[in-house]
Amino acid sequence: MAKHRWTILIVPQSTGLTREVQVSSRALKVCIGLASLFVVASVALFATAVSKAVDLSQLERIERRNEVLAGELSAMGGVVARLSDTLAAMTERDRAVRLLAGLDPRSPDVLQAGVGGPAGPSSAEERLLMETVLGRQTVVTRDELETLNRRALMLASSFAQAVDSLSRHIDRLGRTPSIQPTQGFVSSGYSRSRWHPLFHELRPHEGTDFVAPAGASVVATATGRVVDVGTKIGYGLVVTLDHGDGLQTRYAHCSKILVRAGQVVVRGEKIAEVGRTGWATNPHVHYEVLLNGTPVNPLRYLFNGRIVD
Repeated sequence: MAKHRWTILIVPQSTGLTREVQVSSRALKVCIGLASLFVVASVALFATAVSKAVDLSQLERIERRNEVLAGELSAMGGVVARLSDTLAAMTERDRAVRLLAGLDPRSPDVLQAGVGGPAGPSSAEERLLMETVLGRQTVVTRDELETLNRRALMLASSFAQAVDSLSRHIDRLGRTPSIQPTQGFVSSGYSRSRWHPLFHELRPHEGTDFVAPAGASVVATATGRVVDVGTKIGYGLVVTLDHGDGLQTRYAHCSKILVRAGQVVVRGEKIAEVGRTGWATNPHVHYEVLLNGTPVNPLRYLFNGRIVD
């Protein structure tokens, strides 16, 4: 059987001889196969080169991102350190405020805000993070921020408690008698047995007498509510204030009363004028402090203005 052959004519573009080349079918197939293999190999090499170039570009971008992330994590570490210092200063201030408010300081264990204890099972994401340096640093920074957040919440709660206590404390101080009822001098003090200037015998003196000119101002020695206004035997014109917590103050021998029952007055507010009504030999204010209905020495509650509103 004759073999098939292919004739290839090579015709020059310019003048010259035309050449004729005869190729067998098998040889032609081999040439075509080699050419196809070359094309495929070239395409594969080109694709590989492009892929490597893309991978290198992505790798450079990833490395750059990691550098930026490392810088950000380092900056966050500085912020965390400053926040920790700030919270430490606030903790000291909290201790002082709590003492001022009459509260016990927080114990060091409580101030840790629940930090510590066995760690729970880590998530797949966290295990993945722990495989790299930046990931581990991220986990540490996150845990530090969570700790600071718990401490901040604890301090906020403590400050709120201290503010409530201070408010009650200030209210109580505002209702505590602390000043003289009038600008004058003490002529007779509290005594269980005093020689009475009118009856010339020993009698209890359940208050303190402040001598002042007739018509001088008589002021409330603390914030309170007027519970009694009127005339009483011995006291003359008298006004009584209730300050809560079992404390009352009484102002006697007044020439004029300027308040009415049920009215709320504040420390230093004018409530009457000095007189000599009742059993009095000269203008003065007979001032009493009663604790749960029992007269006590008013000088125990005289702080010369050191308690202020």
